[in-house]
Amino acid sequence: MSKSFMLVCVVVLFALTAHPQTIGDTVRLKSDSAQGVPVHAAPGDSSYVRWAGGTIGKVTDEDGATHWLKVEAAGKDGWVTKRYLVVVAADSDTPEPPENELLTYTVGCWNLEWFHFNHTRGFPENTDGGPSYPERQTADYQRIAEIITNRLAARLLVLSEIGGQGNNKSAEMDRLLTHLGNTWTYSIGDSGADQHIAMLYDTSAVRKDSIQEIAIAEDKEDGSDIFYRDPLVGRFTFLDRAQHPQNDFIVVGIHLASGQDKVANHNKAMSVLRTRLHALVTAGTLPAAEKDILIMGDMNASRYDLSAENFWTGYDSTGFKFAALCPDDGSLYPPTRLANVPLHPRSQIDYIFGSTVSGGISTELVQLLAQVHTELTVPGGFDDFRHHVSDHLPVTVNIRVLSDDD
Repeated sequence: MSKSFMLVCVVVLFALTAHPQTIGDTVRLKSDSAQGVPVHAAPGDSSYVRWAGGTIGKVTDEDGATHWLKVEAAGKDGWVTKRYLVVVAADSDTPEPPENELLTYTVGCWNLEWFHFNHTRGFPENTDGGPSYPERQTADYQRIAEIITNRLAARLLVLSEIGGQGNNKSAEMDRLLTHLGNTWTYSIGDSGADQHIAMLYDTSAVRKDSIQEIAIAEDKEDGSDIFYRDPLVGRFTFLDRAQHPQNDFIVVGIHLASGQDKVANHNKAMSVLRTRLHALVTAGTLPAAEKDILIMGDMNASRYDLSAENFWTGYDSTGFKFAALCPDDGSLYPPTRLANVPLHPRSQIDYIFGSTVSGGISTELVQLLAQVHTELTVPGGFDDFRHHVSDHLPVTVNIRVLSDDD
């Protein structure tokens, strides 16, 4: 064996072992994909979000079974496989990305299942041998608040099935705010009788610019009103760590009619929404140049069943094109609702749609796929989660906080 070949072998071996990825290492996330690096809530978990390539973080833990590493970066943490990590030496002159490049905020939707005082829950499973769940107690409000602020690290959520008393007031939401902290507030729609759509947001990170309900007259299809709860439309602006305004965006909160077989109803609802969004732009209520839009909520429809609605891809609102932020393969999108007896994750009915036109919000998403937070049912189990929290799991995306370009 030649001396030069031996030297090459030694150099290669040194390169592979000089900086092992262990607890305490500073690492850089790397990926050949423009979508970023998959980051998981727990070791071995199939669901994930994506962090931007180039993110600098610190390894804080290692799982003995999978050898995945836990990485903390920009106030968040998650589990990453080693192949996506490069150790940054202590004396490296590799610069960290600018502060705002690492700053991302989590937004999403969550059906809180009859979030209403003096109301038991459990329908429709409790008509088929399943349990009914009692009114939520103080500990349940605390648990929901802890999930929002710590487990999700959310900054804005569209909530559905929220109790309200009219005039943008909800005693139930007011009670939740006492556990969230004084930077949190909400807006709630008036339509929907006992169940409303609300938008909950952290004013330290999100500024509300305007919010309104799209009033839609009763219009029945498949035996149900297409919008029992009228869509809620909010325009918001992200604030950076110094409270400076950054990118603004539009959120449309919806809740379609119950029944996954009501294809005609759901199609008509989304068609009417398409027309009404365009009307808001034409009237100047929503700025025509604003292309950053999210539509999210409980669709009561599955992209992956045999009842094929017509809005999952290529949904076009006269200049605003949207796509559901979920994979084409249904086996890769976890169920978002706990159902049946015994209770288990079954229905894929909660979704986030993002605008995909040039300049749309898809360019600001850390990941192009939404995350279904299946990890929240661990360790208590499905019945415990529904008893104290909800029959739905939250669905979120992460958005970069950066200077606005529209």
